[in-house]
Amino acid sequence: MKQLVSIKHGYEPAQMAYDAIKRVFVDDAKGKKILLKPNAGRKGKANTALCTSPEVIRGVIRFFKDQDAGEILVGDGALWGVDVHEAMEMAGITNVCIEENVDFVNLDDYPPVTKEIENGIMVDKLRFSSLPFQMDYVVSIPVIKTHMYTGATLGIKNMKGCLYRMEKTILHRIDKPNPQPEKGKCLDIGIGDMSTVLLPDYVVLDGTTCMEGFGPAVGNTINLDLVVASKDPTAADYVGMSLMGMEPASVSHVNIVQERCGTSSYEEILAEPEDYLKYSKKFQTADMTRLSNLYPYIDVIEKGTCSACSATIMAFIKNHGSKFDDNNRLVLATGKDLEAEDLLKECLVLVGNCAGQSGNGMPFCKGCPPVGSGILKFIEEQKNND
Repeated sequence: MKQLVSIKHGYEPAQMAYDAIKRVFVDDAKGKKILLKPNAGRKGKANTALCTSPEVIRGVIRFFKDQDAGEILVGDGALWGVDVHEAMEMAGITNVCIEENVDFVNLDDYPPVTKEIENGIMVDKLRFSSLPFQMDYVVSIPVIKTHMYTGATLGIKNMKGCLYRMEKTILHRIDKPNPQPEKGKCLDIGIGDMSTVLLPDYVVLDGTTCMEGFGPAVGNTINLDLVVASKDPTAADYVGMSLMGMEPASVSHVNIVQERCGTSSYEEILAEPEDYLKYSKKFQTADMTRLSNLYPYIDVIEKGTCSACSATIMAFIKNHGSKFDDNNRLVLATGKDLEAEDLLKECLVLVGNCAGQSGNGMPFCKGCPPVGSGILKFIEEQKNND
């Protein structure tokens, strides 16, 4: 059966979100508990594509209020070291929740629950915040973004924020061989494992202000001026990818989830309007080879690195990369799986606590993750000590 995907374009974001979810919602929300799960794991102002647009969230809130939902919560679990309440306040999400009289919550404030992964490939169990499993409906409301490791991050990957506290890093730090490299990276397959026990009931993609390039944290904004909604998570994500100018097969974790969870394939989508690709733009991808062209005097080694440290490294390079030249080279290394040969590199700087643990006593820039100014200060201190 064809899965409906509604694309609304070119008018007020809250109304686009309202109209999009209204078009695809087929359940009875009266008296039900609803969790709206935005991107709010990083600090950033509204309309910078770091967090979901507060107006898109407003539109979804208003829809469920009109459906006489019993309880509406807006919540996320932030990266380690980020206060999710501060992130939501900075992004304008808190004000919208107050104005619409709904509660905003930190998913990590709720007790953890362990879910066994039947036929897990990369992991056999995961710890989640218990809140999503206590709700009647979970709506994933991410920003449309490129991603350094998965190509794109949309409705499915947004659910990784429901993992409990430091468990959010576990899919980035899988230390077992990949048995299916032809299907994707360890992270992609791990997202497939996660999705067998937690998929959103609905997806609303915020395509107002999106992110291209080195997403999900330090890319550039790009505007599509639209909102996408579907009951089927892979259907929504395939449309999101198409709007980014990506081929359906290019984001491995979406294909893995479609295969393992029996959700919609690209061929099974009923998009409305049919000519929605007229709204698409070609997003610049998070191509790591492009990084070496932009900053030829900086090398990056990432082994067993979570997205927090990776994003910190990218932000540091974006802000300070021009300070390095042929006489001032730099090798930034992160992750818990650094090898002996990595530690022999000249101009090496270990970044983050995991790198410190694998560094055999070498000095490292502390933090989980550290901040860019701290990395720069650490580099300067190391030079003074040499």
